[in-house]
This record gives sequence, structure tokens and C-alpha cells, in this order.
Amino acid sequence: SKQQQQQQQMSPQSESLAKAKTLQRVQVGAQGITFNVLMAAMDVLMKHEFLRIKLGDGCGLERKQTAALLAQLLDSAVVGQVGFTITLYRQKGLPRPDNLTKRSTAAQAA
Repeated sequence: SKQQQQQQQMSPQSESLAKAKTLQRVQVGAQGITFNVLMAAMDVLMKHEFLRIKLGDGCGLERKQTAALLAQLLDSAVVGQVGFTITLYRQKGLPRPDNLTKRSTAAQAA
């Protein structure tokens, strides 16, 4: 599929960033995928396109399902997954999803 071809092209790019230590990371802790995790992840994707998400020991999430869920929530594509580390890619210049704007934080706190 076209998406798989795109993923294969992105994987080496993300690996070279990882080697250069410029691949930003976000950790999912025992609380799982929280709003704050998603906000932090989206901030990185908006700025850097690539993001590595590490599923911590205590989060108890299934890796493949979580990768697909994160890609959906963050409007991005999974370009790699090694163990509990998921690499996501999101094209630069895409608008930020409505559910992950700063405005929705106020609504959540209310």
C-alpha cells in the first residue's frame, strides 16, 4: 500500500535522527496515554515531524494496539516499532488537531 511505502521511506530517516540523538522522546508512564502525554507528543511532532514514544514498564499497554491508537490520536503514522519504543512521523505544516489545542485544556480543567 502507499502508506506502507511511505513508512519504509521514513524509517531510515528516523533512524539517522536517532543516531544523531536529535529524535525527541516522550515517555508513557503508569497513567497510560494521558492528555498531557498527547499534548507533549503533539508539540514535538509539530516542531520536529518525528517522535519516539517509550512505553514505560508500568503502563500495561499492548504495544501494537497502542502504536495504532497513538498514530490515530496524534494524526500521524507509525514508522517504526522496536520493543516498547514507537516512532511516529507527522508531516510538517499540518494543522494541529482540535482535540490537542491549548484551548481544550481549559475545558478539561473546568
